[in-house]
Amino acid sequence: MDKISFIQPSRSNLKYLKWSYESIRKNLGSQHEICWADDFSDDGTWEWMTETAKKDGNIKLYRNEGPNRLGHTILYDTLVDIATNDIVMIYHADMYACPHMDTQVLKHLIPGTVVSATRIEPPLHPDGPEKILWDCGIEPEEFDE
Repeated sequence: MDKISFIQPSRSNLKYLKWSYESIRKNLGSQHEICWADDFSDDGTWEWMTETAKKDGNIKLYRNEGPNRLGHTILYDTLVDIATNDIVMIYHADMYACPHMDTQVLKHLIPGTVVSATRIEPPLHPDGPEKILWDCGIEPEEFDE
């Protein structure tokens, strides 16, 4: 299987980033690379990232030292340059990887195309053709896979 580089900027949303990381490793395995950027967080995000990267050799890190935020758009661009795989997935720090999401995305990927996994969001968000509204819980500790 082709390997994916998941690029995830983060700013002071450690609870969600941990949840997202655990979903990638639990449901997709350790073969995919995760590239994180910390945007001058103040909640222990950078410290957690560095500790996790020591245990998981398939993580790349970037840190904005501040004092100004760069924003996720600039950090996505930065992380694309850090990623080592040809396939890169823009991945928000609060996204959850369901089982087999990687194989489903890769199955539809052909050169020159963009493939998106279907989003499932709680009903507090507006409806749209790119997503399914389904209440799986709003907080990570409430999430029902």
